[in-house]
Amino acid sequence: MPDYLDNIWERIVASDSIGELEKEQFLTEMKALRAQQNEQSFKIKRLLKDKSIAVNILEATIEDLEKKKLEMEQINAKLFIQQQELKAQKGIIEDNAKTLQENLNKLELSYKELEQFSYIASHDLKSPLRTIASFAQLLERRYRDELDDQAREFIDFIVSGVNQMSEVIQGLLQYSHIGQSHESLEEIDLNEVIDLVKSTLKVELEENAASIQFQDLPTIRGNKVGIIQLFQNLIHNAIKFRRANSPIVAISSRYLPEPRQWEFRVADNGMGMSEEFQNKVFLPFQRLNTKKIAGLGIGLAICHKVVKLHGGQIRYESQLGMGTTFVFTVSEVDPGKSGYETKEDSDINPK
Repeated sequence: MPDYLDNIWERIVASDSIGELEKEQFLTEMKALRAQQNEQSFKIKRLLKDKSIAVNILEATIEDLEKKKLEMEQINAKLFIQQQELKAQKGIIEDNAKTLQENLNKLELSYKELEQFSYIASHDLKSPLRTIASFAQLLERRYRDELDDQAREFIDFIVSGVNQMSEVIQGLLQYSHIGQSHESLEEIDLNEVIDLVKSTLKVELEENAASIQFQDLPTIRGNKVGIIQLFQNLIHNAIKFRRANSPIVAISSRYLPEPRQWEFRVADNGMGMSEEFQNKVFLPFQRLNTKKIAGLGIGLAICHKVVKLHGGQIRYESQLGMGTTFVFTVSEVDPGKSGYETKEDSDINPK
């Protein structure tokens, strides 16, 4: 209690001019006043303490905010630098993409020109080759009696070489012609395609007691000539590279929702081959088997090209002596998006 209240209290107690009843009343009021004063003092002390705590919290908050502000400024500076770097990198990527697209366009043009050149060159080579073969055979017929065995053997070598060269040119023409067909894309029932291939290879199938197993193949959209060549070459290879047992070719399919493709498997029970030749086997004129088996090594190259022009990929699964399974995909292509020209294209750019 403050000193002035104590003084008043003592004066009231010592006073003789105030009656006892009034003293008691004054003292009661003084007690109430003391209680109020104590309560106010407690509140003031509490407020002062709370104020000190609040000030400390506020100062700490201000200090923390200043630190955060400094960190944000540093982060913004780093982000600005990164944005500048990304902007520069974006420019480089855009330039590289533009250059890459230009190179791709040039490459595509060069590839088409090369295909056209190989087609024309191969076509023009057939005539002189026929002339060489004809004159070599004519030479043998007219001067057979005057030629010795070695000379006749040389003529046989010439004719054989010309015939082999003619076969190579024919294979090159077939390979170059893939993708240049003026037929538009169409709906193709693959069950009918296999029936057509069986009819085409009827003699080979019968001579080798070969069988083709398939059922419920889908209808796809593509170039019919190319698809027929694809299945015919794979089935023909299965018969050609057979083992002692009768060839069996099993054809199956399944749909892949992503990326909207049909996957086909053409499996045989033939000689098989090592999988280390995945890339080489699809190149033109590459032969992995013994040369005792006739062929140019162009069939699988044609298959690869047909599949590629239909937006798919081709590979094989095999082991020596265990048969081979060719696996390829065909995309759901639209006219004008494949490598084949449409009828409209052929009208604008006649061959």
